[in-house]
Amino acid sequence: MSGRMRYFMVVADGMADTPLAELGGLTPLQYRPQPRMAALAGQGGLFRVRTIPDGFAAGTETAMPLITGYDTSVLTGRGPVEASGMGIVLPAGQFAMRANLVRVAQDGTLTEACPDLSDEEGLAAGRLLAADAALTGELARIGWTFHPQPGFRQMITGPMPPPAGMTPPHNVQGDVIDDHWPADALAPVVRRARALLRERGMALWPWGPGAWPRYEPFADKFGLCGAVISAVPVVRGMALLAGLEAPAVPGATGTLETDWRAKVDAALLAAARVPFVMLHLEAPDDCSHARNVESELKAIAMVDEALTRLCAGAERPYRLLLLPDHVTSTETGRHGAEPVPWCVYDSEQPPGAPTPFVEIDEGPAAAPDVPLRTLLGQL
Repeated sequence: MSGRMRYFMVVADGMADTPLAELGGLTPLQYRPQPRMAALAGQGGLFRVRTIPDGFAAGTETAMPLITGYDTSVLTGRGPVEASGMGIVLPAGQFAMRANLVRVAQDGTLTEACPDLSDEEGLAAGRLLAADAALTGELARIGWTFHPQPGFRQMITGPMPPPAGMTPPHNVQGDVIDDHWPADALAPVVRRARALLRERGMALWPWGPGAWPRYEPFADKFGLCGAVISAVPVVRGMALLAGLEAPAVPGATGTLETDWRAKVDAALLAAARVPFVMLHLEAPDDCSHARNVESELKAIAMVDEALTRLCAGAERPYRLLLLPDHVTSTETGRHGAEPVPWCVYDSEQPPGAPTPFVEIDEGPAAAPDVPLRTLLGQL
């Protein structure tokens, strides 16, 4: 990496998808190719990378540290990274565990793993749980603490070792929740929470427990200072653990209604200070979890608009790496570990023939694979 160059990594969360019958057997990227993405891929070519190693959960908590250049030793669980992004500092010997407020139908089916709750709705539900003597008493008995948070993402902390946790809720969306309740210390907690939240059509789903990870500072590891622009705690938490800036952006929500222009402008402002900037856009993942094809198409178009604004405003010279962090199937609402497409654009190189930025399966026409450990070096 050159000292005068600016380096952008744009991560479209969960934008890689699976073929959808509703789109004639195409993925959303294949169904409606985006012009800016095609221009970027047309210059240096389209490649594939497997961001989820065997044996690890398919999700942002696994992919984001690895595509940022870290190894699997930092993958201690999603909870502590989210806690960092929420401003919760874990004392030594403590674990943290994510807990989703999920939507549940009258028949007990988990219908929304990541519901679009407002900050106020989430905080009100979280405070309802925190104020219940039976629930907090059960937590206190095992030394755990519940931390109410805005939105659907809640947090539980406690002394090591962490509990086994539960399957990520997006992996059992569409199933009856009673089939997945835990049998350990979590059982009375989630059952009491379900009773409290039943009238709101919700339940509490703890998952992703882990201990505080140890990140080598990004600046020491790569010789560059940097910033991460994201609305979601797990990505902001990773940035802070790695010693990267993670400024809060007003209007950034991690949904289709996010102020993506403000996020791009924040990325450009950061690039005036530091040479490495990651811009993380959550909306594609959010829409795929909701299994809403039309919203997913809009989210992908939003990513393309954000890329256009970023390229127009970036001071040259710069290089830009574009990729989804993992697959999220709009058909099932679940994550996948299949390879994702990526490309690199260099502002100082001539343009090439537009190449659709799409998922390409195995076979003669497949984009070349690269080892994950080499990805950041492509910048």
